[in-house]
Amino acid sequence: MGQTIAEKILSRQNLTGAPVRAGDVIDAKLDGLLVIMYHQIRAIYRQLGFSDGPPLVFDRDRVFVLNEHVQPAIRLEVAQAALDSKRDARRLGITNFRDSEMGVCHQMMLDYGYVRPGELIVGNDSHTISYGALNAAATGVGNTEVAYALAFGQLFFTVPQSVKVSLEGKPRPYPFGKDIILYLAGLYGDSFAQDLSLEFDGDLAQSMDLATRLTLADHGVEVGAKFAFFDADDKTTSFVEERTNLPYERVAADADAEYTRRLSLNCDELDFQVARPFRFDNVVPVSEVTGIKIDQARLGSCANGRYEDIAIAAKLLSGRKVAPGVRFYVSPASQAVYQQCVRAGVIETLLDAGVQVQSPGCGICQSPQIVLNEEVCISATTRNYRGRFGGSTCSEGQVYLAGPATVAAAAIAGEIVDPSEILRDSGLEVAADA
Repeated sequence: MGQTIAEKILSRQNLTGAPVRAGDVIDAKLDGLLVIMYHQIRAIYRQLGFSDGPPLVFDRDRVFVLNEHVQPAIRLEVAQAALDSKRDARRLGITNFRDSEMGVCHQMMLDYGYVRPGELIVGNDSHTISYGALNAAATGVGNTEVAYALAFGQLFFTVPQSVKVSLEGKPRPYPFGKDIILYLAGLYGDSFAQDLSLEFDGDLAQSMDLATRLTLADHGVEVGAKFAFFDADDKTTSFVEERTNLPYERVAADADAEYTRRLSLNCDELDFQVARPFRFDNVVPVSEVTGIKIDQARLGSCANGRYEDIAIAAKLLSGRKVAPGVRFYVSPASQAVYQQCVRAGVIETLLDAGVQVQSPGCGICQSPQIVLNEEVCISATTRNYRGRFGGSTCSEGQVYLAGPATVAAAAIAGEIVDPSEILRDSGLEVAADA
C-alpha cells in the first residue's frame, strides 16, 4: 500500500528512520520553526528557571523569529518584549530574525524563501498550515511545544489520516479560493477534516495560481485539518527558487495511497459563497444574503492579503467609489505585497476610490480593530466568530466572510450583492459566461 503526502514527509522526518502509517505516533525532526509573539515563549523559559530566556536554539538557521504581530508596538510591555526578542536573537545567533518589518508572518515566511516543498515546519500560529500550498507539511502548535522545539528541533506527531479533495473546473479570472473552501465547510461542516490531512488535487487545483492555493491551504485549519497540501509543480518551484537556492525535495502521494475519504467538487457549478455570523460553516450562496446593508468591508490577512486579492478589488473599484458611509479597509499581507501593489498602480486606484489602505499586518483580521454591536462587516479575512473584532464587549458585531470580489462589490454597493454584474462590467467573465 502506498503513502499519502503526510505519511511520506513524516516518514522522512521520523527519528527512527522507519516508514510510518496513519495512526502512528512518532518523534519527528523539524525542518523549520516559526516563532511569533516571542515574549510568550520567553516567559515559559523564565518559568523553567532560565531568567535570561532560552539558553540555546536547535539550529540558528532554521528558527524564524518574526515580530509582525507587534508592529508597531501599541503598549509599553509590547515594546519591551520586542527589545527582549532582539537581544535574545543576537545572543542566540538567530540568523532569521525580523522585528522592523510590518506584515503577516506567513506571507513573510514565503517572501523570504523560508518554506520549501517536502519540509516539516511548525509555528505558534494556527495558519502555519498555509505552507501546504507549497507542498510543505506545516501546522500550528502551542507555545509549550514551540518552547520545546526551540531547544531540541523535534516534536511528537500522530500521523494523520488523509482526505483527498478533487477540484474540477476551469480557473476563473478573479480569486475564487475562498468561495471553494466556504462551500466545502457549508456542505460538510467546519470539522470535516478534524485532525486529518487534506490533499487538494484535480484539474482545477493544478491550474490554480499560488495565491488561490494559499487561500485554500490557509483555511484548512478552519475545517479542522492538521495539514493541507497541494502537489508541487512548476509554479511552486519557480516561486521557491526565486527566493532561495537551498535544496528541497517535492513530495507526491502514491497512486495507491489510502484515504479515509474522497471528495469531488465541480467548481464551474459553484456560485459566490458567504459565511454568515458567527461560524465559518454557516454558509449560503450570496443570493441568500443580498441586500444586507454594511458598515465595513475588509480585505487582507494570511487568507486574502496577496496581490491577486487586492488587484481584483482595484479592478472593480476603477472608476467607482466606495459607498457613502462604508469604511473599506485593505491591508496587504506583507511589505513585498505592498510594493507589488504600488508598482502596479493598485494602491493609487484604491485611494482614489476612497479605500482606507492600511499597513501590512494581522490587525485587519482581529482586535483591536472593532466591529461594533450595531455594525455589519463583510470581510475576506480568516474568521467571523463572536468577538473576533472587538472582544466580548462587541460580541454582537455581525461579520460575514466572503471572497475578495464579493467584498469589493459590497463596498461599492453599500450592501451585500452578487459580484457577477460588476465583474462583467469590468471585463471579467464569471462561471456562467464560460
